[in-house]
Amino acid sequence: MHFSRLFSLLILAGVVPIFIGAITGLHFYIFIIYNVFLITLLIIDHVITPKKKDFEVERICDEKLSMGAENEISINIRNNSNYKIDIEALDEIPQYIEFEKKVVKIKVHPHYDAEGKYIVIPQKRGEFLFGSIHIRYNGVLKLCSKKYKYDAIKKYKVYPNLKDLTKYGLAAIKKSQLMQGIKKIKSYGLGTEFESLREYNTGDDYRKINWLATARANKFIINTYEPEKNQQIMIMLDSSRVMNSEIKYIKKLDYSINAAFLLADVAIKKGDNVGVLVFDSSVKRYVKPGKGMGQFQLLAENLYNVEENFVSADYNGALRYLNQNQKRRSLLCIFTELFNTSEAFELSSALKNIAKHHIPIVITIKDMRLYEWEQSEVKTTNDIFLKAAAIKMVKEREQIMKVFHDSGIGVIDVPPDKLSIEVVNKYLQMKSMMQI
Repeated sequence: MHFSRLFSLLILAGVVPIFIGAITGLHFYIFIIYNVFLITLLIIDHVITPKKKDFEVERICDEKLSMGAENEISINIRNNSNYKIDIEALDEIPQYIEFEKKVVKIKVHPHYDAEGKYIVIPQKRGEFLFGSIHIRYNGVLKLCSKKYKYDAIKKYKVYPNLKDLTKYGLAAIKKSQLMQGIKKIKSYGLGTEFESLREYNTGDDYRKINWLATARANKFIINTYEPEKNQQIMIMLDSSRVMNSEIKYIKKLDYSINAAFLLADVAIKKGDNVGVLVFDSSVKRYVKPGKGMGQFQLLAENLYNVEENFVSADYNGALRYLNQNQKRRSLLCIFTELFNTSEAFELSSALKNIAKHHIPIVITIKDMRLYEWEQSEVKTTNDIFLKAAAIKMVKEREQIMKVFHDSGIGVIDVPPDKLSIEVVNKYLQMKSMMQI
């Protein structure tokens, strides 16, 4: 049996009547009576206070948590007793998941449900085991204290930031571009699939005038088209050692997977087929292109727990595997990192020789710290070495980009905070210009 704080204070308060009793010589009897009275009340409180079986405790949250984002988790408690109870609940949270408000306070009325909420921020993708839920509460008379543990052990999957998919829907992307001053994608109006009719505006292509509709309306009407659907988008994700480096404590692999999720979501909503190939020294996972939300869930299941490996990437092997399994012409979005021109030449050569009927885009993440160090003032000896190393690495990166530009291979090289938006923009631009 546990005592409450109030019971401890009452025991200390017993010093007062005992001190008064000492004046009359009755302190021993007062001590006995006072403590027997308190213990009797404590036993009564323990008996009438609801027990473990009087509560039903469960954890309520999404089966899929988003990495790096705030995820709300609720602890729901059903009180089947006849007394109102103030409960403090504590969940067993696994490693790599930060949390706010460790203890959740829940007031539960008799024969009602109540819930308390707390926020978790997963710092790593994968599958994590949440443990039991512990509750603590004082008795009906506030004298005893009870603690119980409820089995709520369950595994939850932590995915790349799924909340970004709603935050950066297609409309949100364009709005974000305008707000941040990013060049807005021009609506080229090209395409091969008829979409609708509209009135002719100055600058429209006269070849799109629908003469039959024009005659009926007695004004110029043109056909509008939308880009083709059912095109093939292949996300190639490098999980080798080069993706292990971090920017702002987040690995380049995680930034790339977040961008891949958003690209897959947008492409599937545009009616295209999206697949995934994860590789390092060998092909680790392959999902053939498909469409619809079922395909997105399949992609998610294959991306949420991808881990980097400390081996070198085999671009030739990955592209040969792709050629064997993906015969249709595809847009290849290759998320990788390159540290020197020899690696760039290797990838460029493989793309020209092995994947020559596909359309490749090499996607890398620019570490802006290098450019800050390159432009920084030199004050100490350490600054000299840092600046010299930064200058060398920036120059090497420029040479890497030149290798791809000279080979006619598209490149996206942007800071991590712009990666997702730039990748999606490039896809939309290429689609609108019928480059896929």
